[in-house]
Amino acid sequence: MTGRGRGRKPDEPAVHVRSAVPGRERWDVDAIAGNPERARQLQAALASYPGVREAQANPLSGRVLVVFDPGPPKLNVGALILDTLRHLPRLSALAPVSRSSNANLYRILKTSLPERKQLGGAIFFSLLSFSIHFCEGLFVVSTIRSRGRIATSDQPSAKPLSVTSVALVSVLLNTADTWARYERLRRWRQVGLATQQKLRSRLIARVGDADLSFFDTHSTGALMNLIAQDTGSIEEFVERGCEMAVDKTLTAIVSGAILISASPRLAALSCLPLLPLLLMPRVLGRRTALAYARRAQMKAQFSEALENSLAGIVDVKSFTAEHEERRRLDNCDRALAEASDESGTVWALQTGIGRGVYSVGMSINSAYGGDLLAEGKLTQLQYLRAVYMFPRLMDSIDGMSEVQRLYRDACASADRLSEVLDRKPKIHGGPVRRSRREFTGEVAFDNVTFGYSPGVKVLRNVSFELRPGETLGIVGRTGSGKSTLLRLLMRFYDVEEGRILVDGRDIREFNLRDLRSAVGLVSQDVYLFQGTVRDNVLYGQPRASDDEVMEALREAGGEELLQTLPGGLQAQVGERGRKLSGGERQRIAIARALLKGAPVLALDEVTSHLDYETEAAVQRSVRRVTMDRSLITVAHRLSTIRDSDKILVLEKGRIHEAGKHADLIAAGGVYAALWRLQTGELEVQ
Repeated sequence: MTGRGRGRKPDEPAVHVRSAVPGRERWDVDAIAGNPERARQLQAALASYPGVREAQANPLSGRVLVVFDPGPPKLNVGALILDTLRHLPRLSALAPVSRSSNANLYRILKTSLPERKQLGGAIFFSLLSFSIHFCEGLFVVSTIRSRGRIATSDQPSAKPLSVTSVALVSVLLNTADTWARYERLRRWRQVGLATQQKLRSRLIARVGDADLSFFDTHSTGALMNLIAQDTGSIEEFVERGCEMAVDKTLTAIVSGAILISASPRLAALSCLPLLPLLLMPRVLGRRTALAYARRAQMKAQFSEALENSLAGIVDVKSFTAEHEERRRLDNCDRALAEASDESGTVWALQTGIGRGVYSVGMSINSAYGGDLLAEGKLTQLQYLRAVYMFPRLMDSIDGMSEVQRLYRDACASADRLSEVLDRKPKIHGGPVRRSRREFTGEVAFDNVTFGYSPGVKVLRNVSFELRPGETLGIVGRTGSGKSTLLRLLMRFYDVEEGRILVDGRDIREFNLRDLRSAVGLVSQDVYLFQGTVRDNVLYGQPRASDDEVMEALREAGGEELLQTLPGGLQAQVGERGRKLSGGERQRIAIARALLKGAPVLALDEVTSHLDYETEAAVQRSVRRVTMDRSLITVAHRLSTIRDSDKILVLEKGRIHEAGKHADLIAAGGVYAALWRLQTGELEVQ
């Protein structure tokens, strides 16, 4: 389906398919490129259509992703996009900032700004600083006039202040002005930082509460950029943008009023140069918005690429791919530089036009005001005020372009932040509360079917039972769904069909924290937090004593580890545990899970990095400490699970075989073949 082929009307939007697999299609849609509001409307309309599971519309790339039920009946995505676009309201192509961006920024500020007292203090010192600075300007004008050689007609005998008096008043006004300006900037900085802190706290909480499916579509680098950079844009807008907006608005109002009171004709003439400044946002608004949006996107991509490269530095070096990584980062950096240059060019153009208008306006104002003064239509005092106030009026209007730049950055950040802040978790806890000790450890899967992507099932009709205190071993080829079983048990994802029971209740009825506290999971990709060995073991039970930590390490076979590491429990593990070997990381992770004391212990390939002697010791310890707990072990080494009460053999998401070790060997099926292969009784063909 393509909107560019025959049969498309001249005014019909152009769309064409970019990639398509069953249940997932990407389309290029020209109508949303550079138009965030239309992209948002299209995304919302597509997402609400029956059969559509997910819709994403990117105004920067002009691409649309649609995830849907593969049918039947088959969904014609191209026709759906075209029909949706036809019924969307027409938007102005020159709108520099969409209404949705305004709304997003407003909502974020409404919930993130500090209390009124703190905000009111900043506004008060802005007013005070402006008033003192304005009085200082009037004093300068008065001093110049009093020192003039031409006597005024209204006060011919007025005696000017002495130089000492002028100096004293000037010092007092400047001191007050300096103090008020310091307080103004300090208080606005406090407002900005408080806003950023409150916003970051909400954002971190929302990211922490997100489902694992959220992290499948959002990279670590992008989320770090969101938390660090985008909240910083909001902070800068509040601190600098709002402070400048208050100051420049007051300056424009007061300077304009003084100009009008001095000479309406001169004020009217002075307004002519302001027209280009007021029209610039309208003329350059779309280009400016796209330039800054592209710069923000390139900045996020560079952060993502950099984080990805640094996180995989071991693999980069092992594959001698430093040159390739450097080239990839250079390309991202070059794209960021080009986007920054483009936004800087637009900014320089606006600044250049502003300075030109300022110079022309100043010349016209001075010349015409001088003519009015010579003709007697303007007094000396009026002329001095006009000449003094006009530059401030021009500066205030020109300064609004900087406020607008900060506002655009904040709107772009608000759009990205709102996408995360407005996203609600799909997995919610139930009303049933139960402490960890109240769980018995009974687990049952009842006809469970699940897939990470639409149309692709990882598990199909899986059913089994695990009684309290029993051990269950799970084996199977890579991709057969072994680890997925444990993720579903923890409710990292929800089943599509069937149900999972713990202690006879559907796990969707339990409070999420209670359910997950009842399962001690050790994943195959062990993650240690930067800190000490003690800190990482205590992650399973923060209030445990050092004796309990040592006991957990002994049970996990990590007693020798403490003797070899300098510092023992206080030894630093490094970022992600890089200072330790794979086996050492696994033993600490096992100790962490054992210390948690959960009634269900789930081990996912946890002994794969251990030598056979340590593996045997860990198995003995685990069996001893889990005599009153349920144990689920996912393993490739069949020796790890041979003593389990029950063994499941998964094949393409289904339970192919089930039983005890001896029974499965006697059956001569897949398990028996794997056993003979691992013990050397069967030669690899």
